[in-house]
Amino acid sequence: MKPLRIVVFVVLVLVLSLALVWFRLNRKTEPPAVEEASVAALVEPETPVRHPLPEPAAMPAETGEESIPALPEPGQSDAFIQALLKQLFGETAARELLSAPHFMPRMMIIIDALPRRDLPLQHLPVAPPRGSFRVAASDDGEVIASANFARYTPYVELAESVSSRQLAQSYLRIYPLMEQVYREMGYPEGHFHDRMIAVLDHLLATPRIEEPILLEEHIARYRYADPQLEALSAGQKLLIRMGSHNADRIKEVLNELRQQLTVSSKPMDTRN
Repeated sequence: MKPLRIVVFVVLVLVLSLALVWFRLNRKTEPPAVEEASVAALVEPETPVRHPLPEPAAMPAETGEESIPALPEPGQSDAFIQALLKQLFGETAARELLSAPHFMPRMMIIIDALPRRDLPLQHLPVAPPRGSFRVAASDDGEVIASANFARYTPYVELAESVSSRQLAQSYLRIYPLMEQVYREMGYPEGHFHDRMIAVLDHLLATPRIEEPILLEEHIARYRYADPQLEALSAGQKLLIRMGSHNADRIKEVLNELRQQLTVSSKPMDTRN
């Protein structure tokens, strides 16, 4: 089990997608660099809209129009992203946790990978948690050390620091531009919003696992001893790896975001 490199992307996925607006990805025959990478289409051609967008006007505004930075000129997406992150999460968090270059293509690649078996670690868009992955001994074998979960507390607190309503307001106001860039990244059909809701639903369906979580050594890393846990997607294993308390908090934020971004949606039970 490789050390967890990200947690915050799970909840920031919606707001950070705002920075897609002027990003352009060029395709080459050579293996793509991070800023040129595209992701495979995840929806079938001619797919109808599954999740209509709510009307932004129906959501009471918490902030003024100045809450959304002016859209950048082409080629200036990194500067736009950093300005947006600083505004939403503060300068310290944007600098220390969220300052990877070519942030948005990295983010889109990770979004694509969350329901899959593996994450492309070379494209992680945020700083790793401090310290290293820690295990502890138990009567049944090695388990994830409880001290390991505290490494992710700053990311959980960051996820809770901005209201879901504020994130959804921003998302909905610039969504048409996001959809345009989504297609330029290799999605000629289908809808970005449908994919986002599908990823949220997948993460919210993560089973709640009480500690201790038994591990076993496998080649040069650890993996879950329970085959059912090891068979989960990369995104679901990330939630489990941060500890049940942290995972509960993250899922609560994800659930609130989903409610804001769907029409006539009922809250999901996140205690599974």
